[in-house]
Amino acid sequence: DQNPHARACFRLLEDNEAKYCGEWAAFYHAYSLAALIYEVQAAIACSVFGFSSQSSTLPRILVHEFARFPDSASLLDRFHREYAHGKKDHDREYRRVAISAMCSLVALGPEASTPVVFLAGYSERDVSFKGVLENLLESCYVPRRKIGKLAADVIALSEKHGLDVSQFGGRPCESGKAGHLLQIFIRRDLVDMLAYASRPFGVLDKSRHPISGWLNADTNTNFGQARIVAHPLWFMQPDCVQMRVVSADPHFHHSRQQFQGELTTLLGDVLGDPVLHESAARGIFGGEVPSWFEWQSSERTPRQTPR
Repeated sequence: DQNPHARACFRLLEDNEAKYCGEWAAFYHAYSLAALIYEVQAAIACSVFGFSSQSSTLPRILVHEFARFPDSASLLDRFHREYAHGKKDHDREYRRVAISAMCSLVALGPEASTPVVFLAGYSERDVSFKGVLENLLESCYVPRRKIGKLAADVIALSEKHGLDVSQFGGRPCESGKAGHLLQIFIRRDLVDMLAYASRPFGVLDKSRHPISGWLNADTNTNFGQARIVAHPLWFMQPDCVQMRVVSADPHFHHSRQQFQGELTTLLGDVLGDPVLHESAARGIFGGEVPSWFEWQSSERTPRQTPR
C-alpha cells in the first residue's frame, strides 16, 4: 500500500489481462539481475529481426540452443531422463531454453509470490553476468576487438537510465528495487506446446497437467508455477506470444522506452553493417540461416515460421 508506483504497474498488467484473456493465457516471469541481458537481446532482435523491443524484453535469443528442445514435451522428456536426477531446473542446459513463471498476477506460491518478487527481484547468483553479456555479443558475431568497448558503453547507457547493473561492474539502481515483471501472453492453442505445469525446481505437477486444461477451467490459479520454453522464434511473433514489461524502479520503468531506443541504436551502429547484420543472424541460428527463413525485401525484418 505504500508503493504507488507498484500499484500503478499492477493496474496496467490487470488491464492487459482484461484485454487479452479471452484468446491468450497469462504468465508472469520475475527477474532482476538478468535484466540487462534481456534488454540487449531485445535490442539485437529489434535490429536484426524487427522485434518490437519497445513493448518488452526478450528472455532468450539464441535459436540454435533450442534445436533439441523445440517444445515443452521434449524438455520434459529430457528432464525425466536426466535433469531430475541432478540439478533439475538449475541445470545449465535447462536454463538456456526455459524460464520459470507464475500463473497469476496475484500468485501466492509455491516458493514465490508475484507481488513480492516484483519488488525484491528474483535471480540466480551463480552466474558471471558480465561474461554472459560478452559471450552473447560474441555469439552474434560482434567483432572481438569491439566487444569490450561495446559492453562498457551498454553498461554506461544502463546507468544513465537507472537500470541496475551492479552485477556487471556498474552501479545499482537508486531505489534499491531491481525487480522486473514480464507479462507473457501465449495464444491458448500454443500453451501446451510451450509450457507445462510445474512444482518448484521444474518438477512436473501432474495434478495440473496439461496446463491448458487447468488455465481454461473455472479454477483458482493463484497457486501454481509453470515452466515455459522461451523459444525466440515463437516469442518474436506477436500473433503467437505477446509480452509487456514493468519495472519496480520508477526511474528505469519510465525511461525504458528511451533506453531501449538508444540501446538499439548503439548496437545498430555495429550490427547495421550489412555483413555483420547477416553474420549476427547466422550466429543466432548457429550457422546458416534456414531456407524457410526469408528476409522481406523492403525492410530488414523477417518472415519466419518455427520448425
